[in-house]
Amino acid sequence: MRILVLEDNQIRIQYFIRKWNAYDLHLTCNAFDAISLLKENTFNLIFLDNDLGEGNGSGVHVARFLYEHKNNKNNNTRIVVHSWNMPAVTVIRKLLPRALCFPYGVNDFFKI
Repeated sequence: MRILVLEDNQIRIQYFIRKWNAYDLHLTCNAFDAISLLKENTFNLIFLDNDLGEGNGSGVHVARFLYEHKNNKNNNTRIVVHSWNMPAVTVIRKLLPRALCFPYGVNDFFKI
């Protein structure tokens, strides 16, 4: 299974490494790097945070890329938005209505 994680928080990154390290795990804290990975690879599971460090873009950038590139195979991938930024989550869900929203730390997130 190939997994893409867009995240910049070190505690959360360590969680993803512990949970998914047995798989083909791709971690990035930069939305533009995530978009490059989406252009080159097909993932089975994608986790999107929104608020990243300055100059790193956001989860909305990734969602907009997928929305504008409907033929990208990752549009058929299960996408989990794990951000607590609810206004951004609303935008992402409008662009990617099939995406699930489980903010990091809620029980449903940890059941994935």
